[in-house]
Amino acid sequence: MAHDHRYIIILAGGSGTRLYPRSREDIPKQFQKIIGDKTLFEQTIDRILLHTSLDRVFVVTSKQCIDLVHRYVPTLPDSNILAEPVRKNTGPALACATALILKRDPDAVIASLHSDHIILKNDTFVASLESAFDMVDKTPSAIVTIGIQPTSPHTGYGYIERNGSHIDVNNTSVYKAVRFVEKPIKKVALDYIRKGTFSWNAGYFIYNADHFMHEIHAYDPAMYSIVTRIVQSYGSPEYDTVLQSEFEKFDVCAIDLVLMEKTKDMYIIPADLGWSDVGSWDSVANLLDDDALDKNENYLEGLTVPIDTHNTIILGQEKKLIATIGLNNVIVVSTDDAILIAERGRSEDVKKVVEYLKANKIDHLL
Repeated sequence: MAHDHRYIIILAGGSGTRLYPRSREDIPKQFQKIIGDKTLFEQTIDRILLHTSLDRVFVVTSKQCIDLVHRYVPTLPDSNILAEPVRKNTGPALACATALILKRDPDAVIASLHSDHIILKNDTFVASLESAFDMVDKTPSAIVTIGIQPTSPHTGYGYIERNGSHIDVNNTSVYKAVRFVEKPIKKVALDYIRKGTFSWNAGYFIYNADHFMHEIHAYDPAMYSIVTRIVQSYGSPEYDTVLQSEFEKFDVCAIDLVLMEKTKDMYIIPADLGWSDVGSWDSVANLLDDDALDKNENYLEGLTVPIDTHNTIILGQEKKLIATIGLNNVIVVSTDDAILIAERGRSEDVKKVVEYLKANKIDHLL
């Protein structure tokens, strides 16, 4: 199959509450500069353009983030953007985007990727992606995922187990996936690492669009019916109205639970991508290069005066001084209207701050 039937769906609709206060409702983490001088979304686009052209890229985002998509990728056609009226997780987002691409190209093969991850080894990523596409071209009933080589017994990620035998595709080993496992406890995660046959689930999936929709029909006929009504209205004056009314009918559901954990022909390419889902400020800290730290192992950004401060991350601003005295092992993040101060190792709890703000209707700080 020619490469001109290959497409990329970039999921860019998440809220990223664990990177508060940088990540906000109106500017979530994928549109923030977390590491480097480009946003995570821009980095994702740059990475994808190593493999394909922009006309093959489709972005799924929330209605409030459409202007941000246009700001960072001004040449992306409007017809390549699906604006979710409400957030319903990755199941409805991928099903709708896939069906819309399939309507244009009955031979479409698609890779669905996330816009809020960091990948340091772009060449390895592109090689894995191309091998996954080739695998699906040869076996249209296959769904291939790119699994992340674990670097620790992380309990915040899902895992995918593979069997021992593999298929060679372009010098890339492709394994049959045995099972998906939800976030394990530490003891179980340690056992997975020792076995060496488990990968972290990054949520990257490559598949034949027609096969994907047949699987959606088989495993979630209600979702398939809603998607069908949306796609049938595409291009008509009623499309926006239908999209709004029908999208609200979707259950909130991840594509893993809807399809990927159930499909019978799932394969995995384990890969060391230098990957992070940037799911917390601690994960950001772990990405920092040693050369970026000062003599006291601090990472400093903005106008800072660290006195007797060690092993601390300070993400400030040039217009506002942050002075610290006697801090050790702390993360400080400052924005125009909020400051976060957290012990390193506790940044997963930042989502509790967001929950508090929502519960107490302090909406202007969300």
